[in-house]
Amino acid sequence: MAEFHGSAGREKDGGDGAAEVGSLCSGVPGPMVSGEQKPPITQGSHRTKADGAIVHPQAKSLFAACPWVRLVPVIGDALEGYGPRLIASVCLAYFLCKGVADQMIGFSRQPMLMRRYGLDATRYQRLAAVWGAGWSVKAFIAALTDTFAFMGYTKRWYMLLSCVMGAGFSLGYALLPAQPSSGAPAAVFIFLTTLGKSSVDILSEGHYSRLMRRNPRPGPALVSCVWLSIFTGALIASVMQGPLSESGKVHVGVMISAALQFVAGILFVFNWYGEKTNRAERLQDLRDAKAALAKACAKTRLNSPSLDVKAAALGEDLHLEGQNSSLPPQTLGKHTHQLQRSFLALDDDMLDLSTCDGVKGTHEQQRVSALRSDVVAAEESDNDETVGEDLRIPSCLFGVFEINTEVVQYNWRAVLYSTVMTCSVVTLVCVTILGTAWELMYMSIAISIVCCAFAFFALPPVIAKAQVFFYLNSLLYLQLPGALDSFYLADASCVPGGPHFSYVFYNTISAVISNIGGVVGIVLFTNIFSKMSYQVTMCITVSLMAVASIFDIIMVERWNVYMGIPDHAMYLCGDAIIYNICSMLSTMPCTILMSRLCPRGSESMVYALMSGLSNFGQTVSTAVGSLLMETRWPLDTNSVPCDFSNVRWLVVTGHLCCPLLIVPLSFLLLPRSRICDDIDVNGHAIHAPLRAELVRVGLSEQRISTDKDCFNSNANAPDAHLTDARASDPHQLTDVNGAVRRVVK
Repeated sequence: MAEFHGSAGREKDGGDGAAEVGSLCSGVPGPMVSGEQKPPITQGSHRTKADGAIVHPQAKSLFAACPWVRLVPVIGDALEGYGPRLIASVCLAYFLCKGVADQMIGFSRQPMLMRRYGLDATRYQRLAAVWGAGWSVKAFIAALTDTFAFMGYTKRWYMLLSCVMGAGFSLGYALLPAQPSSGAPAAVFIFLTTLGKSSVDILSEGHYSRLMRRNPRPGPALVSCVWLSIFTGALIASVMQGPLSESGKVHVGVMISAALQFVAGILFVFNWYGEKTNRAERLQDLRDAKAALAKACAKTRLNSPSLDVKAAALGEDLHLEGQNSSLPPQTLGKHTHQLQRSFLALDDDMLDLSTCDGVKGTHEQQRVSALRSDVVAAEESDNDETVGEDLRIPSCLFGVFEINTEVVQYNWRAVLYSTVMTCSVVTLVCVTILGTAWELMYMSIAISIVCCAFAFFALPPVIAKAQVFFYLNSLLYLQLPGALDSFYLADASCVPGGPHFSYVFYNTISAVISNIGGVVGIVLFTNIFSKMSYQVTMCITVSLMAVASIFDIIMVERWNVYMGIPDHAMYLCGDAIIYNICSMLSTMPCTILMSRLCPRGSESMVYALMSGLSNFGQTVSTAVGSLLMETRWPLDTNSVPCDFSNVRWLVVTGHLCCPLLIVPLSFLLLPRSRICDDIDVNGHAIHAPLRAELVRVGLSEQRISTDKDCFNSNANAPDAHLTDARASDPHQLTDVNGAVRRVVK
């Protein structure tokens, strides 16, 4: 779970409020901070400062040698929380794979397919839906890796294979003969190499999502570092690929992309991510699940003080251990075995999940119910050396694969959903290449209905609604590369008096400006929009999209020539800058919301379902653009001069009118909270009234301090002003249970 720096205003009235409130909802361990300042404490090899911030031991050594590094914005916060090795390896992986390698493939598509292979704009638009689908299969990859740990790891070796195979497909794409029949194979090769990059992307996201749950405060800084790495890689790719495309050597850039994707695999050979073995991760999930159960039941058993004190003490012990991920397995095993005894000593009512309102029907209820048998087995075991020996994980093929059966058993809906989505992607790819326009239209409609409806079957309502919004948000901004790329890059014989952009300008100069716009979007989001609600952010994003589309219309109609504005200046001031700002303002909230909603132990799977469906929305969006070009507003790029008269209607429909539907959908499907707020399982922001009403009924200060991570107030919340009114009105409460039910509801 992540929280942006915009939440710092809440910390003035009670410490790290976000981390504490997050613990109540998702079981994320948060720092135990009381009202008074505490001296720094040490948890294993980690150091916790007085304000609750956790300092990684590697970061402590780095800051001692180079104090100025801590002062670097964004990077200093990320290094402090997660250490220099993790930050460097994650940023380098994204720089090589999703930055340089992926962008060089992207910049090569138009010159390869239209210039080298000789395809027209309509066919290019149709095939554009194929290669974008590679980012949509990541859900199935995540389900596969979460279930089958390969050679003891759920991510490490899969990412290595993705890098090697993706590099091979890129090389095959570069070596195809220069003829029209190479168009479809090229699209398939791009799809497969993109699948390799998307696998590295989603597995990396799953890895740092776990870290963000255990140490949420520097999470936004880590996400910002990732995007800065991507933009830096894209900048370098644009500088390299533009001149190569202009000189007719576009295939050389594709070969460089293949080499860089292969080099990225070295990071996973040496495990620079620091990923733990599958057994160690599942053991940590066991402890975290028990901690979440203890805290949730303590919240709903407020009329039993003795039970609550036990649960709170157990939750604190588990919390401290969950934060200390650097302890050796033997120490973890002994301490966890002691915690298991304490856990089983709790009142039987606490373990009766059917009466525990705080966890009824939730993912934690199922996970802990399944894991309790392992707890009982550990309690009855005579071996006290390590709990890992009591954690039963079946294997196959002489131990090459470990099978996490509980992932499939208690996430079977999500696994089924990922399979349905993968089948939908493969079906759409086949119909796109081989089918007619009407077959593509019917298939796009059917796939959209199935994927959106299945989300509510497979996922909790708040996650399903968010996922459907991400899909529609991507779908409603129609992708039109076949129309706009062809128009801007057409020569004088095709479009007399047109822009006639060169590849150096279109792929290099404009890309540099565009990436600067993306960095501006990150800065604006981190410092301004993270304090706003999801709805306000989407309204502003849609408004900026409308402004960018107006610039495209002006250039297509050549009105800028009559106004005396050069084409290059008009393009840079419009689409190049504004679109990337809009892209970041819509992507960053999605990333943060994903990290808040992903259930423990299946981060990669659920993260992939949400981001995969969002990417699938872009694929369907491109297919819809192809349908409009083939049936309603066709283009002709084979005749001389070319006919681009219908581009205006494509832009008005796809970039101006359709995105307006995003605004009402954001109010209907997204949580009614600020982006920096912690949210509960129902999508509601967690605020102050719960703690205030508990104070009203006279709970002890010691109890409030112990459970502060459950009841910490949010001073900046919209309804924070209700605290004093509720606390002072004797008619507001009749008993503690009523107070909890009202606030939680």
